[in-house]
This record gives sequence, C-alpha cells and structure tokens, in this order.
Amino acid sequence: MSGFLVETHLHTSPPSACSDTRGRDYIPRYIDAGYDAIIITDHFWGGNCGIDRSLPWKDFVAGFCSGYEDALNEGLKRGFPVFFGWEETFEGDDYLVYGLDKQWLLNHPEVTHWSRRDQFEQVRAAGGCVVQAHPFRAASYIHTIHLAPELCDGIEIVNMGNQQPWNQLAIRYASLLGLPVTAGSDNHHADRMTPDKLAGVILDQPLTSIHDYVSILRNKVPFRLHIPVPIPPWTPDIRPDLPCVWHDRQENDADVDVPALLERGILRN
Repeated sequence: MSGFLVETHLHTSPPSACSDTRGRDYIPRYIDAGYDAIIITDHFWGGNCGIDRSLPWKDFVAGFCSGYEDALNEGLKRGFPVFFGWEETFEGDDYLVYGLDKQWLLNHPEVTHWSRRDQFEQVRAAGGCVVQAHPFRAASYIHTIHLAPELCDGIEIVNMGNQQPWNQLAIRYASLLGLPVTAGSDNHHADRMTPDKLAGVILDQPLTSIHDYVSILRNKVPFRLHIPVPIPPWTPDIRPDLPCVWHDRQENDADVDVPALLERGILRN
C-alpha cells in the first residue's frame, strides 16, 4: 500500500472503560498490520471513561493520559509514531478531538462543562479540530441521533465498530456537506484485530505531529481512506434507526427532516 496509513480511532485501558488493552500492547499489532502511526482517542469525561471523575483534576488528567503515554513509550522504543486525541460524548453523539495535549487539559478543567458549540469553538481556537464519529450509530445508550455538521471539521463515515447501514448513512450524509471524511477502526481490543476490522486514513506524507493531521482536515487537503470491506452505496430504503436532531451553528435544534433530506439529496427544505 502506498502512502502513510494512520489509525484515527483507538481506545486503551484503563482510560476507556470498554477497552481491555494497554496502550503498549497495540504497538506490535499495528506494526504487523502495516500501519505507520496511530492516534489514541480514549473516551473522555462525557463518555465511557474509566478514570474516576471524583479525582482532583490533575490526577484525572494523569490517569486519562496514561493509555496514550503507555503506547507512546512503546512506540518510541520501536520507532513507531503515536499521537494523542480523545473522544467526547454529549447525548450519545461522539466527537474525536485532535490537536490538543495533556498540558492543555491540565490548564482547562472547564472542558468538562462544554457544550458542542463550546467544544468546536474552543478546540479550534487552540489549534485543534473536531470530527463527529459514527454519526448514525444506534445502540442501547443512544436514544436520539444528534447531528452537528456546523460544529465539526469532518465526519467519520467508516467506523469498523458500526453496522454497515450506519456507515452507508454516514457516507450519504457526508456527501451532502462538503466536509472532510475519515475512517477508523474504533478499536478496543488488541486480541480481536483482524484485517477486516481495521480502517484508517492514507496520507501522502508521514505525520511529524498531530498538528499535521489537524492541518490536513482543517484545510481540506485530499487524502484516501483505508476501508477493508467494500461498503455498498446508500439506497433510500436505508433510513436512520433512531429519531434525528440537527443542531445548527448556535447549537439550536434546527427544523430539519433528516430522513427526508437524505432521501431527496438536499440540505434544506
């Protein structure tokens, strides 16, 4: 495969309560799988975080960053790049945040109280970017699909933790928006890594820092997606499994009939 293959969505233990794999244990697996770098995106404050939220802030941040630091240390030993991000959750909708670091988190405990709008504006002001992850996922903990196309820099259209129709819906949705699109494995378990479950992005140049990836997304620089299993085109019979709410730039609920707009192929009535 030509290009620089990057995992964009990856969870470690203990920061992500739903992962059973230490950061270090992913490194040989991703090297063997042909990847050139990984981005750790553990579940943050609003999501399935495995770090005690009652801890003092500096201790919470230390625990939260431990999975990334464990992977980073092993990556340095093996000459394998490891970068930092996180996944924040609001009302079942998840966002991958890239471009900020541990010190930034230590300096900004108010991040735990942010809205989607706060997150987008403050992350961008700090030089980062936001990607909405698996926007059409339906699960027991999700009661409504929340879409916020004006409060993110890109859309994760292929997520290997998704059922296929949810990816098909995301591809259709993103095609109407003109935003960058990404792919990721949403990997939680090193012992379940098989080629058909690993996705990512293929860049023309190696990443020297996470800011290179942020720049690519924010400047809409073209890149390719690594998708292990072909995804059939969306068809009108594939509809969201849950009610949908569309948030505008002010984070107000917009009067948008999402299934109808997906079917008609236009963004506004």
